[in-house]
Amino acid sequence: MSEDYLAEGFEIFERNSFYEVSLIAYAYKVYDFKAFINFAKENILNLTNRFDIMTIAYLILEENLKDELLIKRPGLKSYREDFKSAAIRKNPKSFADEILKWYYETEDGSYPRTHENIVEILKKIRSVKIKSIMDLIDMLLSIFKSYFHVENSTSIEKMEKTLKEAKKNPEILKSKPTSKNYLEDFQLEKYNIMSSEFFEESYENLKVVMETVEGETGESDFQKTVEKHFGKNILSITDAHILESQVCTGIHKGIKIHMTKGDFPSESYYKSLIDDQKSSNREFFELNNLTYKRGITSLKETIKNSLLKESEHYKIISSSGEVVPSKLWKIDRTSDNRVFKKEFLNDYGELRVDILLDSSASQHERASEVATQGYIIAQALSELNVKTRVVGFNNLFNYMVLNVFRDYEDSQYKNSEIFKYYPSGSNRDGLAIKTMITLMKKSSAERKILIVLSDGKPNDEVNIASFGKKKLDAEDYVGNMAIYDTAMEVMNARNIGINVLGVFTGELEDLNSEKIIYGNDFAYITKMSRFSQIVGLFFKSVASKLE
Repeated sequence: MSEDYLAEGFEIFERNSFYEVSLIAYAYKVYDFKAFINFAKENILNLTNRFDIMTIAYLILEENLKDELLIKRPGLKSYREDFKSAAIRKNPKSFADEILKWYYETEDGSYPRTHENIVEILKKIRSVKIKSIMDLIDMLLSIFKSYFHVENSTSIEKMEKTLKEAKKNPEILKSKPTSKNYLEDFQLEKYNIMSSEFFEESYENLKVVMETVEGETGESDFQKTVEKHFGKNILSITDAHILESQVCTGIHKGIKIHMTKGDFPSESYYKSLIDDQKSSNREFFELNNLTYKRGITSLKETIKNSLLKESEHYKIISSSGEVVPSKLWKIDRTSDNRVFKKEFLNDYGELRVDILLDSSASQHERASEVATQGYIIAQALSELNVKTRVVGFNNLFNYMVLNVFRDYEDSQYKNSEIFKYYPSGSNRDGLAIKTMITLMKKSSAERKILIVLSDGKPNDEVNIASFGKKKLDAEDYVGNMAIYDTAMEVMNARNIGINVLGVFTGELEDLNSEKIIYGNDFAYITKMSRFSQIVGLFFKSVASKLE
């Protein structure tokens, strides 16, 4: 992967939010970072408080580069605000948490209500001007000597000696060898993530490539990276191209589709992230196991008594059968040709339900709730033998990733895969819904329902972290344009007879966007205990429309 995206050794900072990753990527462009990476590997990474020191290094870079970065990449402002808010809200569990919190909390000039040493370090961070990597190392060494307890003076002596030699001959640090396999070592990847657990919003290296290889950045590089993050593609090259030609048009032109079932060829850093999140999601469910199981039973009964009639025969509006005069007006005015009434035996197979989960990074704090909500709906439906598919969606580079947790023909035991829901990346809700509509059209079922769990904030800035010359051939998907594009795809689905429900999983400030996108058919869940009841009302509403 081209150095336009990420230089070797980036992972030593252990910073995971989108904004942090973007800032450090920009620092690579401004400074000679290879020298600092070599210094850190030789002098800092072997210390027990390495993460504290690297956090200070990050904040020094933040203080010196943020204004310039936000001018060059104004789209990062909202990401910085999100990260800042998360850092301030977080209950500190370490020195790194504490200094990060008070750095952002005191940006307005207020006095930090924390330990005196942290107050003094923050003053130094805000006063230092970094013109070169040597300035950064100088300040780190000064802070380390003044405020950190050092059991063995050898560490400081070694740092001072390295710095003294580097000032005489800067090439010394640049020439020190680094491991080309640094990121390929699974044990190191596992070790690095442990320090990341302190962060509530671990956006997981949203748009920055973690591999460095020789040569120019090409499409195959992006494809390999996406596969490394999310698992192998289950679509053939031909099928992917056909699907892309159908849905990746207009504002979505240039976006490619990666459909996966989360299968990785071997143990990896990214697989470990997903496995850890699955355990966390499952634990969240088990904490209120009885409540959620009662919710599944309740939702199951609601669906059974509304959409799945218990009588021996039932009738629904269909595209064939006995004509219903009151429905004939639809023929010329809409694309919905269901103007007949058709009688069925109690065959649950005539109903298909697709559940689409927004798996973007903005859902990270709510990951366990979203996974549980998806599981409750899927479990209730599959216990009734209703054909159900559950798919997560997010974007990385110019790829939309569709993660199929369970498919129509899978048994209900496959529902546990939903707990592998792991938010990362950005989101093109309109394209995800458009793609699901295309896939749902292949089903011959008379009744189709699409349930979308999303935060009502479609957002995909394709080139936001591209600091080099390489640009991706796709347009950004942001603001009102993204909201109204998503609303249009929801309308398109409804026009062909697909019932769509939006389950709002975002912040109150984005509720209006959810209303624009889904109209009256959206559910705002304020208490998990009422989730099944509220979703059940939607199924009742769908049943009444079909009568």
